[in-house]
Amino acid sequence: MFMKMKKHWKIVSLAGIVITGTLLLAAIFAGGKSEEEVAPLQTAKVRTGDIRVTVSGSGFSTPSNRVELAFASGGTVSAIYVVEGQGVKEGELLAELDNRPQVVQLELKELALQALISPDALNAAEIARLTAQDSREDALTSLQYLISRTVYNSEVDLANATSALETAKNDGASQSLIEKAQVQVDEAERRLSSARAYYKNEYIPTVLGYEPTSEEISLARAQVRTAELAVEDANLTIERLSSEDACADMTTVGSFTSKLNQACLDIELAQLTLDGTHLEAPFAGRVMAIDLVAGQGVNTAPVLAVAGDSMLVHFYLEEADLPGVAAGLKTNITFDAYPDLLFKGELVRVDPELVLVDGTPAVSVWSTLNATEKDSVLLGGMTAEVEVVIGEVEQAILVPVQALRELAPGSYAVFVQTADGTLKMTPVTVGLRDIATVQILSGVQAGDVVSTGLVETK
Repeated sequence: MFMKMKKHWKIVSLAGIVITGTLLLAAIFAGGKSEEEVAPLQTAKVRTGDIRVTVSGSGFSTPSNRVELAFASGGTVSAIYVVEGQGVKEGELLAELDNRPQVVQLELKELALQALISPDALNAAEIARLTAQDSREDALTSLQYLISRTVYNSEVDLANATSALETAKNDGASQSLIEKAQVQVDEAERRLSSARAYYKNEYIPTVLGYEPTSEEISLARAQVRTAELAVEDANLTIERLSSEDACADMTTVGSFTSKLNQACLDIELAQLTLDGTHLEAPFAGRVMAIDLVAGQGVNTAPVLAVAGDSMLVHFYLEEADLPGVAAGLKTNITFDAYPDLLFKGELVRVDPELVLVDGTPAVSVWSTLNATEKDSVLLGGMTAEVEVVIGEVEQAILVPVQALRELAPGSYAVFVQTADGTLKMTPVTVGLRDIATVQILSGVQAGDVVSTGLVETK
């Protein structure tokens, strides 16, 4: 693309200007010179005013975001609902495939779920819970008879005390609370030891009449745990079936809830498959391209493009204009199509590498575009001229660039005319500068007279 980049004058630092100027001025004001021998000086008053520094480049408009859309799976196009150039809203249906098989599959999965969460299923879960509770009581009674109620209760107390101690440690409880929890564990262990002695010396001889094997006791404990799990499973089932959305929480796992979770996942998959037959606008914007016709067979290649309504301007600056250019600077934009309209923007990106434009290295830069003019229609690819405002100050202290003397890199001075007409070299701090004027941050004030050099005479 042809690019117009404006050239800017730069202030040239002359290495010998300070020494030469100083010696020359010293010679002028040295004693013994006649007025005819002294060359007249040019001077200027330090003034206040506005200063504005800009760099300019050219480029083109481009949508801020553009995406190529494709169907998630292959199929036959059944309908296209938009045309190129049409504005669309986020989520609007753009085109779809023949999806009758996917619709039927989703309906079957939904019916399967309804069968699992029907009122009859809830009634069956209530019955299962009652049955499980009865089984748990029977199993618990058998275990307590086998090992004695005293031993069983002592084991429960020890388990609870141990759990409380671990919780205190894990939660970062104070040392005193941990010590109290440890005391409870020690006491529970002593009670269990005493209960086991009673079990061996009195319960077995007087109640059981024989000593149960370890296998018998393990089996009884397993039967209690199995019954407890059945009760927990029934409770989870009733909780899920009683909720408004049985698929809202799929973290529970049980004999029934696992089936319910799978049914919910099957519906999600069927829905995703059906959604894959639709193309929807991912954001509000405009249809840029369509490569579809009704009845056409397609695969997963892009077939439609959508671009956002907001625009960016991609433009280029000369490499020498890069200093001071950064994201956040304000921009002024004009288009060849609307030469009398000024659009505002803001620099959002400076690309990290130079690019070649018409064979010349250039800085690639991006700006937002606030398109508020009602009478303008902005399209992608429109030629734009962009002015970047590096800096601007109102009522700044200003001197002509000819008055500035560079003492060293980054160090400057001016010669200020004193009341008796002599010149005094005064260090100054420099701010913005343009082709003719320099902002002075410190060193002189408005109304001071500074030398801008000697008048050349023949």
